[in-house]
Amino acid sequence: MDPTLLVLASTALGAVVGAGVAVTILGMRRAGRRRAAELRPELGEVATTILDEIDMFAVILDSSLTPVYANPIARQERHISDEDIRDPEFLARVRRVMTTGAPDTHEPDPTDPADTVRIHIVRIQRRFAVVLAEDLGEEQRVNAMRRDFIANVSHELKTPIAAIGLLSEAVQQAADEPELVRGFAKSLVKESRRLGELSRDIIQLSEAQSTLRPEDRESVSLRDLVRGEVESHREFAAQHGIELVVTDDSEPDRDATILGRPTSLGTAVANLLSNAIRHSPEGSRVGIGMELQRRSFLVTVTDQGEGIAPEHQPRIFERFYRVDGARTRGEGGTGLGLSITRHTMRAHGGDVDVWSQPGVGSSFTLTFPLHDPEGSSKSSKRAKKARRATRGSAEAAQTAAPVPQKGHQ
Repeated sequence: MDPTLLVLASTALGAVVGAGVAVTILGMRRAGRRRAAELRPELGEVATTILDEIDMFAVILDSSLTPVYANPIARQERHISDEDIRDPEFLARVRRVMTTGAPDTHEPDPTDPADTVRIHIVRIQRRFAVVLAEDLGEEQRVNAMRRDFIANVSHELKTPIAAIGLLSEAVQQAADEPELVRGFAKSLVKESRRLGELSRDIIQLSEAQSTLRPEDRESVSLRDLVRGEVESHREFAAQHGIELVVTDDSEPDRDATILGRPTSLGTAVANLLSNAIRHSPEGSRVGIGMELQRRSFLVTVTDQGEGIAPEHQPRIFERFYRVDGARTRGEGGTGLGLSITRHTMRAHGGDVDVWSQPGVGSSFTLTFPLHDPEGSSKSSKRAKKARRATRGSAEAAQTAAPVPQKGHQ
């Protein structure tokens, strides 16, 4: 057989087979659309198009209580499982909606952590009901945290305010006794200072939890920040008989810079320093170590205090959580310092970790993400080269200079 005719015949056969496959596929698609239309003849495209676009679980059931449609969210996130849809009690609710036309809504129980889904059943047209579901678990968690925070703040504010009121009345009644007035006045100063610190920490916590906007970001030198906070705490440490020891293993030639709020970052470091000083025994040391890794700058504050028991360590960063509430209140703590530190660090892309052993002490480590570490590395190399060149020139100058004679001052 002629090769040309063979090629033409093969091509024609391929075209016929391809056309047959295409016709078959089109026929199957038409049949599928026809069967779908037969299953839900009154379910218009408008309803399904709308449900396709909403960010909520949506399933449509027909008059036989059979699911005939599920939107993309329902196919991806099973807020209501297949077992729940087949549950007799649930089907009875759907049937009641289909019969009466009155919507049915189930609100989750706030006291039941497992019940987090709001379910809304509505009849559409005559033969269909749509089941809408929304998981409110995250919203419930945030609301619970907000309620706890308000309750804690109210409790914490109530104590100093009540004390100030009572002390003020006592001062009035003891106006003719100077010694008593001086004692009450001293207590008034203490309680007012405590109230001021609590108000300040609440404001700082609110700032730490807020989104870090681009206009809030400034270039902050972490070495200068840490050393500045250490110097500002030296007098406080001396009052407690504590020595502050700074070690820097962070390659001084490399730049350690972060973009963020300088005041917030300073507060994060200051909270760790004040806690370490407050919980260290007199005559001991608090160590402040700095270390530069490839893309982060680590600051570790280590004390020689009583340490933190393992069961308390996962909770010490919670707001108002105190390992020893009575002792901390007596020493002036508000219970917000570590929470402020963690929120501040995470807002800046970093974090804070703790290691502690009872009877040994505690170490808190701040991890700061560096700004443009590669550029900083290049600049540090250039600085090293320049420093070597300068050192070499100085050595050469010293060699060339005349040696001074004895007796010449």
